[in-house]
Amino acid sequence: MSVTRSAFVLSFALLTHGQYGPGGQYGPDGSNEGYSSAFNGGGSSSSNNGGFISGNGILGGNTALIAHGVLASFAFVILFPTGSILIRLASFKGVWLVHGLFQIFAYLVYIAAFALGVWMTQQAPAQANLIGRYHPIIGIVLFVVLFIQPVLGLIHHFRYKKVGRRTFWSYGHLWLGRLLIPLGMINGGLGLLLATETGYGRPTTGQIIPYGVVAGITSLLWLKAAIVGERRRTKAQEVPVGVYKEQYA
Repeated sequence: MSVTRSAFVLSFALLTHGQYGPGGQYGPDGSNEGYSSAFNGGGSSSSNNGGFISGNGILGGNTALIAHGVLASFAFVILFPTGSILIRLASFKGVWLVHGLFQIFAYLVYIAAFALGVWMTQQAPAQANLIGRYHPIIGIVLFVVLFIQPVLGLIHHFRYKKVGRRTFWSYGHLWLGRLLIPLGMINGGLGLLLATETGYGRPTTGQIIPYGVVAGITSLLWLKAAIVGERRRTKAQEVPVGVYKEQYA
């Protein structure tokens, strides 16, 4: 399933460029004028203000959009997968704590990206209906559900340490993370699509393709680490019950 998601992310980025990039059906030279006019007050999508957000706020519109995309991508394409790989492959004492703190840092980075997304949504005209799009809806779901991950992780750790095996809390923590990370990567692609449709901050080839490639590579490494980690855990089942090995939790 993770391989499929990885292929989807990469294919999605390339497809987005083909249809929504320069010269594409909905790109700068295409016929998608509805969104750009709505977001630019009826003007052209290539106007100097760069879209529906002017630069008279705390952050300029383009600055906020770039920061939002960079921070969210950094969280879901780099930080969250790296923290997950760490807990699967590392074996030093206290790795669970390093993993937890690393993922909390990733969540804080995403909170910053989420706050910028909320700010930009508030600046958009009502007819844009940004809050009804897939990208912000998924972003809100990620923001809310990620909040319970540290709690599940702590319960999982202490229960595993006590009984020496995974429990309901363990599988909840593991599978929730395995769902949220690829969902966050896919939502990054949907963000590129939304920027293209609205005509504001239309992504370039140099933004779309690298995102898809890096997300695809990271997904494959993440999948490989999960497989290796589970194999190690299977071998570790021979360890007598009560002997706690946190790297196999």
